[in-house]
Order: sequence, then C-alpha cells, then structure tokens
Amino acid sequence: MKKILVLTDDLPWGHRSIARAIFDYLKENEKNGNFIVEMAEIKAETVFISDLYVFAYRYFPTSPKLVNKASGTKMGKRILKEVSILNLKNIKDKITKIDPDLIISTYFLHSHSLAYWREKKQKKFKLWSVVPDPWTINPMSFVKEADLNLVYDEVGVRKAIDFGINRDKIFKTGWWTRPSMYKKYNYKDSRQKLGFKDDRPVIFIGGGSLGTNALPKLLPVMLILDTKVGFVINTGVDKLAFNLVDQFIKVFKRIRKDDLVQIKHLGWIENMTEVLSACDMVLGKAGPNFLFDCVACKKPFVAITHISGQEDGNLDLIKKKKMGWIKEKNGEAVKFLKDYLEKPKYFEEKYVKDIKNEAERNQKTLPMILEMVKKELNKN
Repeated sequence: MKKILVLTDDLPWGHRSIARAIFDYLKENEKNGNFIVEMAEIKAETVFISDLYVFAYRYFPTSPKLVNKASGTKMGKRILKEVSILNLKNIKDKITKIDPDLIISTYFLHSHSLAYWREKKQKKFKLWSVVPDPWTINPMSFVKEADLNLVYDEVGVRKAIDFGINRDKIFKTGWWTRPSMYKKYNYKDSRQKLGFKDDRPVIFIGGGSLGTNALPKLLPVMLILDTKVGFVINTGVDKLAFNLVDQFIKVFKRIRKDDLVQIKHLGWIENMTEVLSACDMVLGKAGPNFLFDCVACKKPFVAITHISGQEDGNLDLIKKKKMGWIKEKNGEAVKFLKDYLEKPKYFEEKYVKDIKNEAERNQKTLPMILEMVKKELNKN
C-alpha cells in the first residue's frame, strides 16, 4: 500500500495548521484512497532565524519587509541552500524510517531540504510543497525541484510562473482550512457556554500566537463603552499579551461595576470553531490561516494589524474579496468598534454573501487534493 507523509515544522504557526488540515482529511479517507498517511512535526534547523523573526515582528514590525526583499537576492539564495543542507539532519531519519511514496510539505525549509536530498541521493519519493501565503509570497516558498507547488489561487499561479516554476508543477487548490472549521454549532448554545446570556454583540479579538500586538489600541476603550457588548480575547501562546490582558481585567473590574461590557479572556483555544460560532465580529491580525478560519465560520473580519511585507497582500485580499475591513491606523479600530455597536446588523450582514462564497470555494480544496493524491499514487 502506498504511503503519504504530511510534513511540517513544530512551531505554532500557519504551516502547522495547514499540515493538520491536509493530514486530517487524508486520514479520514485512507480506506477510500487505498493509502496510509502519517504526519510529522519536525523542528527545523534554522540556526537563529526563527528567534530573530519573532523578535523582529514584535519590536520592529516593518523588518519582515526587508527580509522578503533580501530572500530573492543571490546572497539570500545561498543562505537558503546552506541552511537547507544543515536542516537535513533533522528530517532524514524520519523520512528513511517511513519511506513514503509522496511527501506533502507545508514548511518551505523542509521542502528545500528534501529537494536537495532527493537530487543528491536520488531518492524516489514524490514531493509536493505548499505555498502558505495567498498573495504576498516570498520567493523561498517556491521550490523548482518539487513535483508540485500548491498555491491558493490564480495570483499564486502567476507569481510561481514569474519565479520560474513550470506551469505543470503548479496546482491551484484554494485555501487549506481544517475540516473542523466548517462544523456547525448552535449560536445560542455556544454563547451561553462562554457566559453570554443575552443578545448583546460579541466581538472576538485575536489572531494566533503573534496576533495580539494591537491589543493596547483596543483595551482602553472598553473602560468607557456605554453599550452592551461582549469581548472574547484570544492571546494564543503569547505570554506577554496574556499577562497584559490579565492585568487590564484586574483594573477593569475595579473601575467598572456594571455588566454592560463583559470580557472573556482565553489563551490558546482548542475549540476555535465553537468559540467563533458564538461571536458576531472578529478583530485581529490578518494572518491567512486565521482569516480563512473566520471565513469558514462565516464571520466578517476586521484587520487591526498584520506582518509588514509578509502579509501585505492579505489586506488586498480582504478588500477585493469583500471579507471585511482594514482598520490599522491610529484610532481606526476604536472608531470602527463604536460605529459597529451603533448598528451591528448592518456590519454583520454587509459582506455575508461574499464570505459565504469564499467559504464554499475553500471547502472544495481538500477533496481536490485527495483526488490529485489518488491520481498521483495510481500512476505506477
């Protein structure tokens, strides 16, 4: 029986979410597809690059733009090759042990390492590499030596061709959203589970482990709002943000004795679909996985921050595909919040058809990959 390995790194970033989405769906269809699928989350040997990335995003938010530009230079390509070779030591044993016929890699460094290893050692596995950004794509995300580069839409196709990828090595799929995000929960039951017992608007604020650096823009206004509203704050694995919100809530409870504004502070959320199903509006970082998770749950999205350079295209995506609003400049998020609370139904329903259409398109992504996998494994 043919074997598939879905490979990613071990960090709580979008690459891992995409890998789990693909793995979960293929796992559900093992018998139907007549294959065995495994998943591996293997720490990438990035030397100091991952730590530098997190530090730079938090304290120098425009720096990723410079990194993106540098990645396409000769020096950037040379560094990528050297780090890819170094990274091989972390993944060779696992690949050798599993001996897969097809590897689907969602982390670019693993993809480049595998391509190099396959070429030098003449390994026989097929390699598919997922490009984990929709419209702003780092050149490093494309792997010329891979059998397929999986991209979100026609923008990815055009950029892949521009970066020298042959058209027959590009597979346009839609976004790789976890199947669980499409699960339907009862709106009222989910709200009551979170402690919201009336019909007040409930706003989700978050967006992953690096998505909460905009919280200081929003927390102070909660002290003065005079309308019934609920907030669900998701700080992910960001301990600094978690402590910030905890301290704020202590101050909030001393100042406000009424229940007009209710705040539920959550750290890492396992049941994201159920939590989002209880909310009416989402404010957060415009990371692609979180954005498309909200789309799957049919929730309008307000981008209050993004990673400069890496996620610029996500803002265009939100505007052009009518998924929500961009409110990143000083005072914009607070003004939007006040406007929304004056007429919540208007904002909640403004883009409902567009969001539903995008959700339905992306729901076809994983079945499309399954069919392509069957076709690939049945070639020989």
